Parts: sequence; C-alpha cells; structure tokens
Amino acid sequence: MNNRALNQGGYFCLLGLIFLILILGTSCQFRKAYPEARHGAKMIFDPVGNKILLFGGRGENLTGGKLLNDIWVFDSETQDWQEIKTSSPPTSRLSPGFVYDPSHHQVILFGGYTNKGRLADTWLLDLDEYQWKEIHPPHSPPARSDMGMAYDKSNQVVVLFGGYCLENQRDYCDDTWVFDPDLNHWIEMNPISSPPVMYGHSLNYGSFKQQILLWGGHMSIMDQGRISSAGYNNSLWSYSYPNNQWIELSPVNQNKPSPRYWHQAAYDSEIPGLVIFGGDGGYGFLADTWLYNPVLNSWEKIKFLQPPPARTVGSLVYSPDDEQIFLFGGLNEDMESFRDTWSFTFNEGGNWTMISGN
Repeated sequence: MNNRALNQGGYFCLLGLIFLILILGTSCQFRKAYPEARHGAKMIFDPVGNKILLFGGRGENLTGGKLLNDIWVFDSETQDWQEIKTSSPPTSRLSPGFVYDPSHHQVILFGGYTNKGRLADTWLLDLDEYQWKEIHPPHSPPARSDMGMAYDKSNQVVVLFGGYCLENQRDYCDDTWVFDPDLNHWIEMNPISSPPVMYGHSLNYGSFKQQILLWGGHMSIMDQGRISSAGYNNSLWSYSYPNNQWIELSPVNQNKPSPRYWHQAAYDSEIPGLVIFGGDGGYGFLADTWLYNPVLNSWEKIKFLQPPPARTVGSLVYSPDDEQIFLFGGLNEDMESFRDTWSFTFNEGGNWTMISGN
C-alpha cells in the first residue's frame, strides 16, 4: 500500500472521529436531567431564587422503590431540572412535613416515613448555602408521616395537624402543633375542637383571609381498642393561630369534590383559591381539578380536555412569579410512580400543560 492510500485512510478516520465526537457532544448537550420517578415527595417555591425545590419521596413503585433524600431545583423559565448537592442531608423518607419559611429563607422539615418507621425529627435547610441542620427542640410532636403542615405567613409560624402517627405514642392523631422559627421550638396548641382524626389531608395557607385551610383526608376512629378507618373526608376547615380555633366551613354550593385523601393541593394567591387535583377516592384514583374560592365561599370544578393522568401522593406547588401551579410525580393505579412535570394556569378558564413526560 502506498503512502497516498495511507494518508487518505488516516484522513477519513480523522473525519469519522470528528463526526463521532460532534454527534456524541450534541446528544450530551441536549440530554436533560430529571428527578427519578417518585411519589410522596414534597415541593416548595423559593421566591428569592424564583425556583421550585423538590425533596425526597419513594421511587419506582409503592413497595419496591427506594426512599430518597435528594434535592432537585426546577427553573420554570428554562423548564429544566437540576440536582443540588446538599451537606449532611436527613435520612431518606417520604410524606414528611416540608414548608418554606420566608422570614429566614429556609425550609423546615419534620417527620416522615422510613423503612425503620416514622420519624419525629426537625431539620432546617439553609437556601443560601444549601446546608442541612438538625435541631433538637425541647418538645416535639410524636413521630408521624402524612400530616398536614403549612407556613402561616401572617403570624410567621408553622402549623401542623394530624397525620399517620405511631400507635404506641399517641392513639389518636388529631393534634395541632405550632413551630416558631425564631425560637426553634414546638408547642402543642390543644384547641377546644378539631377536625377528625386523619392522615393524607392537605394543609395550605390562604392569604385572602390569612388562615390555614385543611381539606380531605383518611379519617380514623377507635374501635374496640384498635384504630379503624372511618372513611374519607371532603369537609373544609380553617384554623386561626391567634384564636387557636378550628372552624368547619360551609361553602354556599352543594357541588364539591368527592371525599378522598393523598390528593394534591396548592393555594393560588392570585385567583385567590385552593386548588385540588386527583387523590385516592377509595374506589379508584382521580384526575379531577377543583377550585375553592374564598371570596365566594364556593367550590368549582375545572374541566379539561386533557388533564394529567389520575394519581395520588404527587407534589403540587404554586409559583406566584409565574402565576402557575406545578405538578410533579405521584402514584398511578398500577402502584408505579410518575416522573412527569405539568403546569396549570387559570388563563382562558384553566389549562394543564405537560412540560416533560414520564
């Protein structure tokens, strides 16, 4: 073989190598990262960074999926997910309390479910440095998961109600607790009356009347010394921290969401109103969207041509900067987890849009 043939062969090999590098580089450039499929995760909106944070949950399916303790950030402008590495993260878990504290630019985490049982730990996540810190208040709520927990912006405290508790610590889980971020301590409120014993309900701060709103949940009763199901709830309650008072609300219309638990809920401060999506109704998972309007004190069902697939224990959060609600993950009726991202807006009567698929 002459030198010219060798040179031509080397030339074509070089061209092939360059082409391969370009192809691989292009494919890597457009390969986006997403959180793995999960349910029982929690999301908050960070207005300082205009980002949505996703934490924890259980991956893959209801029984075989691993528990998670990762943090992902969603940028609604670029519609990209990015994993954030944090220092000294808490134990992997699902269905904890997870709320944003704007007065200290931090996340407050409480409890949740692990493979070794339910937890009663309290953690703070510094959103400037993304550093976790466990704190040890002198008094804390008993271990639990699937509680309702929300930040009361008008009073700058965290309100917690109910949840799935450890039976050997508290037979009934209908307790109300408040966490003060300035003092880093919990206090049990012991109001005169409370919503029923329940777990899997939602708790959201309603800015219109500056109150905590509770909806849905799986109710329980004590029957012959054992806790038994009392069905699903579809009543709406409000809690006033200054008055330490729960009040069951009576919307003016009879048309309201069917009883359920493990639904997805977020409060839209622009409308304003409480948005409910999906959940477990006992006879199947749901894919309906409802709005509770506190101005009119009424429920309205929002109808769509293509809503997200039916699910339960997904993650829902409102972004005031985008005036949109974002949904991630959840569990389908085959007991497998989603990894899809959706946005919801009330433009033109309401619309769901899929951002990324499963």
